[in-house]
Amino acid sequence: MTRIWCAVATVCAVALAAGVSPAHGAFPGKNGKIAFISDRDGDFDVWTMNPNGSRLANLTATPNADELWPSWRADGRKLAFMSNPVTAANPEGDYELFVMRADGSHPVQLTSNRLDDERPAWSPDGSRIAFSRDFDPIVGQIDNDLFTMNADGTNQRNLTNSPTIQDQEPNWSANGRTIAFVSDRDGDSEVYTMRPSGSNVRQLTFNDAQEFGPNWSPDSRMLAFPTDQAGDFEIFTMRTDGTRQRNLTDDDAGDGWPAWAPDGRKIVYASFRADDPDIFTMDDDGSNQVNRTQNPAFDFLPDWQPLGDDRHGRRW
Repeated sequence: MTRIWCAVATVCAVALAAGVSPAHGAFPGKNGKIAFISDRDGDFDVWTMNPNGSRLANLTATPNADELWPSWRADGRKLAFMSNPVTAANPEGDYELFVMRADGSHPVQLTSNRLDDERPAWSPDGSRIAFSRDFDPIVGQIDNDLFTMNADGTNQRNLTNSPTIQDQEPNWSANGRTIAFVSDRDGDSEVYTMRPSGSNVRQLTFNDAQEFGPNWSPDSRMLAFPTDQAGDFEIFTMRTDGTRQRNLTDDDAGDGWPAWAPDGRKIVYASFRADDPDIFTMDDDGSNQVNRTQNPAFDFLPDWQPLGDDRHGRRW
């Protein structure tokens, strides 16, 4: 199972066929629907379901493209995602970033270039989106940088600008102060944080294992992340300075793609316990692990919709 998980992780990190953690933070509010990716209709689409697994709905259903990496806006009214349709606006069929309403209507393409734009993550006020851009088609080598842009796709800004380094999977904290991400700048994939300006980069994990996309808790005090430091991929949590690391899943299957519930009491994730990944939920201490999809399809990349939180004076 570790071999299968590592193969999937490599594909996700390099070729975007999947992902190891959703590139989004958890925003506080009531728990809404769970968005996730599934190929149960033949290709990768964005689906939603209730937290108990009921009322499944395919939001994209595009037979000529794969959709990946759904990310809820903090008000729960829109989803950002990446997709590779061949259209007049995307003639080469590379991955571009899109947004749509929570019911799948009114999709809008935000980026358009020869590169792969990947892993969108909303800022808590909904005004900006962080993402990673793969420069391989241009420079001919692995080179991923982190960017931010306005929510309409304008004002794109490179935050990392690190040639030959993979900086990926940005994740914006709910308090807006910090972006977590993963980078191989020290030789393997580790968790880092930085300010939204790209300054004050800090490394949080230091080991020979592989860490992938961190996910902020809705109070911005904890990070959940997948790591293989226990031998196979498990869901760990840690404080935002990298201390108090704790294994929540601790099983023989590959577990990954964690995302906190908006109320901070549960975590949704995907697990290979049934060979193909299913969507699971568990309490934030790792207890009460429940399979919510139980389907032979490839179900992964979950994100939990926040509802009804206007305590910070957000305007949409």
